[in-house]
Amino acid sequence: MILFALILAATPQTDRAADASACIRAVPPANGTIGTLENRCTDRLVVFMCVTGPPLPERETYFDCAKGQVGSYDVKAAGSAPAIFAGARRLHLFACRFPQFLPRDVRYHHGRGLKGVCR
Repeated sequence: MILFALILAATPQTDRAADASACIRAVPPANGTIGTLENRCTDRLVVFMCVTGPPLPERETYFDCAKGQVGSYDVKAAGSAPAIFAGARRLHLFACRFPQFLPRDVRYHHGRGLKGVCR
């Protein structure tokens, strides 16, 4: 128990507060391709998103992870933002609390998703 407490105490603040992806909820649309990214936290977030397996007929309108395309969205505290992701096989997100932490080196890693660092 003491070792666990020491490990938590030694964790830098950027590690605890860095990845705010758990604050984001993706809400698919009833129809069409534009869904909503909802911020369930009280901090403003910068959210990065890409999809794997976008629908073939509309592939050019998506941020396709396989092509290295990543979109960014400014989502206000307890707010939302429209995003193109409906119909894609999988959505990948990475978020940072903004402006306290700025996103760095956000990239898609095959099999591991969208990764980055908030500093």
